[in-house]
Amino acid sequence: MDRNLIPRPAARAAERRIPRPAAWVLGLLLAALSYAGPAPAQERVARVGWLTLQPGGRYEEITARGFAIGLREAGFVEGRNLEFVKRSADGDLRRLGPLAKEIAAARVDVIFAPAKPMADAAWYASRRIPTVIATVTDPVRVDYAVSLARPGKHITGVTTANAELIGKRLQLLTEMVPGVRRVGTFIDPALLDSCSEEVDLMERSVKALGLSLVRIEVRAGKDADIQAAMQRAVAAQVQAVVTAPMTSNQDITDRLAEQATLQRMPFVHDVPQLAGDALAVYGPDFEDIYRRAGHYVARILKGEKPAEMAIQEPQRFRLIVNAKTARQLGIVLPQAVLLRADEVIQ
Repeated sequence: MDRNLIPRPAARAAERRIPRPAAWVLGLLLAALSYAGPAPAQERVARVGWLTLQPGGRYEEITARGFAIGLREAGFVEGRNLEFVKRSADGDLRRLGPLAKEIAAARVDVIFAPAKPMADAAWYASRRIPTVIATVTDPVRVDYAVSLARPGKHITGVTTANAELIGKRLQLLTEMVPGVRRVGTFIDPALLDSCSEEVDLMERSVKALGLSLVRIEVRAGKDADIQAAMQRAVAAQVQAVVTAPMTSNQDITDRLAEQATLQRMPFVHDVPQLAGDALAVYGPDFEDIYRRAGHYVARILKGEKPAEMAIQEPQRFRLIVNAKTARQLGIVLPQAVLLRADEVIQ
């Protein structure tokens, strides 16, 4: 036998001096190598009910973009930590009530019901779920809140401050068209109950300026009806038209302006993003109103109570004057109006 293959005593002693790791030490080592810290907690997905009157259109596109921006600024993004339960009445007010109940039954955290028809439906569907508004003229008058500073109920958000703006639009019209006496306003009969407050404000403002008001019926959705409404205005000897929010569908505002101009009738309305052929537009920035409504929804999702969140008025207003339309109508725009304008369309 080869003596070199027989372990020598010294070699055996050296082997005994090299410690063999115990099984529990190996286990700890492997655990340490595989440990990557605690698993990140899965982000909770908030559920927001969103009730609309119309499924689309330019006004809906503008305001929906503002709402999404506001939520994103506050850290809520659809598909990541936010889910919408959105329902549209497709222009039929009768569907708002059942749709609001459907949203409430879906166990949403907040309901976004921007205008009064939607807010009314949400009010009757649930007075437990926090609700955010965006364009209700006077939340206190319609009993949504005890006061703007401290609502005291489950509704909060933004208001349009329309009580002042209706009078200012009429005043603007008399500055641009000094001889005007007979003013028309378009009203969708389906919205009359919901917009009665705006119509009352219009009546009072017209009376204060020594003007007379003619209500002109218009039904949204069909060009033929818009043209027929304008013919009714002509037959009623209306000299100019001024509209208020929600008295007619906002998505037909620019088409009404176009038809009014064709009839050589000055038209003033309230949605700066839909200026179109109107002689002038004076109103709040509706995209910004909806952006701030998004902030309100986010604040509620983070734990604030709507009863303690002051209802805010608009912060941004725009006056747009259309010099091109004025030339078509043979109107010389006063320098004082041009100097106040945020934008003059040439």
